[in-house]
Amino acid sequence: MTPAITRTLESIGIDPTQGMPGIIQKLRTTPGGNPRRILGTSTKVEKGEAQGVLTSVVYLSPWKEAGISMCPWASVGCAAACLGHSTGHLSYSTNQRVRIAKTLWFHLDPTSFIAQLEAEISLHQSRARLMGKRSAIRLNGSSDVLWERYVDMERFSETTFYDYTKAPHATRASRPTNYHLTFSLDERPGSMDRARVWLDNGGNVAVVLASETSNRNHAKAVAQAVVVNGWNGYPALDGDVSDVRFDDAPGHWVALYAKGPKALNDSTGFVQRIPLA
Repeated sequence: MTPAITRTLESIGIDPTQGMPGIIQKLRTTPGGNPRRILGTSTKVEKGEAQGVLTSVVYLSPWKEAGISMCPWASVGCAAACLGHSTGHLSYSTNQRVRIAKTLWFHLDPTSFIAQLEAEISLHQSRARLMGKRSAIRLNGSSDVLWERYVDMERFSETTFYDYTKAPHATRASRPTNYHLTFSLDERPGSMDRARVWLDNGGNVAVVLASETSNRNHAKAVAQAVVVNGWNGYPALDGDVSDVRFDDAPGHWVALYAKGPKALNDSTGFVQRIPLA
């Protein structure tokens, strides 16, 4: 166990000297002693219900919050602006402890973590069927894990899995047919080239937009202008209508306006700034 993981365990109230079985048991259960659920939800994914989609999402620690890297392709800008720690209810300290516990559980005992995750996916799929809705699972709510290496997605034929990623297209070209990915543009020089590869192969690319100011309404206006006019030679769609990315028309930018103070004040270049017309 690395010193970073030891410190992280201590930060969430788990004694790292008690031995691995005891540590895993603490990570797998809530402070009240109940089994810890892996799947959750958010306001954004709940928007999909209006489109007949029932979505659950896995929130693990973004970047190196848990003492290990969960986003191997992260840029400085996206790590700073990540929705997993800078906006909404996910910024609360209780939720931070929960996602750290789940992340360390996955890292230290992936076998039991994946078994629990697949059991929850099965229940979610059954629930969606009973409700007459499409079943969807977003595994990387705030991370960038190659889940196709861990989860038997094809076993869940009634479920569409989907995520955002910063991985190059070639890295994730071989994946289950029911796993939809959207590339995420960042500030690094090669990111635009990688984005074009995704677009030219029928993929979509998410881009976070703002004006030259830190005004939220200005950011919304810029995103809407991109939806109408396209950007850098490709058409665009409104990514804020819902999170149901697998229904998006292929070969489009997914325009997202900057949210939260960190994103609106981003100075790394991760947030693409376009002057208001």
